[in-house]
Amino acid sequence: MAWVGNLLFSCLCLSLLMLSGLKNSMTFMEWEFFSGWGFSLSVLVLVDMVSVGFSFVVCLISSCVFMYSVSYMKEDKFIGLFSTLVGCFVAAMSVMIYIPHLAFMLLGWDLLGIVSFLLVIFYQNNASVGAGMLTILINRLGDVFLLVTISLISIIGVWGPLSSSVFQGSYMAMIVAGLLVSACMTKSAQMPFSVWLPAAMAAPTPVSALVHSSTLVTAGVYIMFRHYSFFSEMDGVLFLSEKVGCLTFLMASLAACFEIDIKKLIALSTLSHLGFMVYVLGLGYPTLSFFHLLMHALFKSLLFLCVGYYIHAAGSCQDLRHLSGVGWVTSPLLVSCFVIGFSSLCGVPYLSGFYSKDAILEALFESLNGVIETVCIMVSASISYVYSMRILLKAIFSSFGGIPLVLASLEENFISIPLCFLSVSSVMVGFLVQSVWVESCHTFFMSQTMKMVLFLILNIGNFLMLSEFTISYFFWKPKIMTKSYVIIMSLCASMWFLRWLFKLIPEVWYSNMSKSVSVLELGWMEMLGGYWIGLTLKSILVKMWIMERVSLLLVIRFSFVFIFVFYFLLYSKKTKCSLY
Repeated sequence: MAWVGNLLFSCLCLSLLMLSGLKNSMTFMEWEFFSGWGFSLSVLVLVDMVSVGFSFVVCLISSCVFMYSVSYMKEDKFIGLFSTLVGCFVAAMSVMIYIPHLAFMLLGWDLLGIVSFLLVIFYQNNASVGAGMLTILINRLGDVFLLVTISLISIIGVWGPLSSSVFQGSYMAMIVAGLLVSACMTKSAQMPFSVWLPAAMAAPTPVSALVHSSTLVTAGVYIMFRHYSFFSEMDGVLFLSEKVGCLTFLMASLAACFEIDIKKLIALSTLSHLGFMVYVLGLGYPTLSFFHLLMHALFKSLLFLCVGYYIHAAGSCQDLRHLSGVGWVTSPLLVSCFVIGFSSLCGVPYLSGFYSKDAILEALFESLNGVIETVCIMVSASISYVYSMRILLKAIFSSFGGIPLVLASLEENFISIPLCFLSVSSVMVGFLVQSVWVESCHTFFMSQTMKMVLFLILNIGNFLMLSEFTISYFFWKPKIMTKSYVIIMSLCASMWFLRWLFKLIPEVWYSNMSKSVSVLELGWMEMLGGYWIGLTLKSILVKMWIMERVSLLLVIRFSFVFIFVFYFLLYSKKTKCSLY
């Protein structure tokens, strides 16, 4: 509760700062804490509407998560450690938000990865350790990209905001841009690094609400937004990120339709919206991307908290098939919050998600970026209705299924207050942000016909769910359609075989490592390694020593003596033959 009080006070101060209009301009504050011998070390802090707004959302969600955890984690043995880790997570995210220096931002970047690993393995079982190792190894790859970027820009002595003029038109600017985008793609789980995000659902549900809605997974998108002017000057960087975001959006949306773990399903929804943000950045609308990032953080954290209550009430069951009808035995407030979260996710008019999602889709129609790309984005956006209605119809409003007779109870006050906060935010914050932040009010002039076509395309998912029994009967009747459906389901559920690929790589690695260890234990590595190298080097060194001891004049003399003896013997042999 001390964390809750501090974070709510921070939210109040940040909201007053936003509404006062003082942060309409960008403010830089620099502290130089070491200077000498031609070297200066300073910290640059950037305060503007973007950093203040993002920090407000992070503090709001963190305070709701802490209040929710008072009831949700009260029986846990290590609740003090849990609170400390989540507090460190919020501090690391704040460092990354306000410090644009890549070198100092690495502190927050690295701390996010380390603390996320500790939170994923919090329950200390085999599944948690496996998911934690997958998470930390893939995020370490992004850290390597960022370290190489920092080492390259250290050559020219610039750690602040990047610009092509700093590199003076050299090829190093393109390399730095490519490495930084790769680091952001890894942190935000874009293809082909998407596997770790569903696997990280082994963490406690309050952690998922914070980490996988507004902090860790959005760090890459935030860095891309901050350095957007630098990326826009590099040919092909934004084009590539646009294509990767489109593929991630489509892949994650399809995978969510076949997922049965309700937490992983929400995580795949998060992954699809992250791809949506990266796609919009590459399309040329960074403000809309950041606006959708803020709105997505609010309703996705609300969905994670509601799902956590259902999982706790059903006896820690996360299988969507066993949660059938759980909505009937919980409070109407919880069901209402759940419906509001999914409605905002789908972009129902005049909720927070509508203001960003509808503007992005209108921008897509206006840009005319390609038929295939437009179809992929529209299909992915309509699929969000499919998995949203799938959860609502099968888990909340369906007939009673595998619900235990005695439900686990939670303290209602610590659950209902954060849910009400986030529900009100999911309804009103979109309109309020557009009223305060003028840059987010993109206007696109579309005809009424195009508006209706866009609305009908997005609601195709609802029509598919209503005709579910007809479609299933059509698919399962012939054997050919059955096999096709199984192939499509395997392709989508495996995230286009990325899960199998990242499962195969550790198996090959550890199997080869076991063989290497057995070779070492049997002594073959010594015979083929150090011993063999020693013998080879010994013979080479002996020959070199002999060559050093023999002078060139001595070699010439012995050569002349050898030639003289050879010719003398040959001449004497010819003389004997002639006498006979």
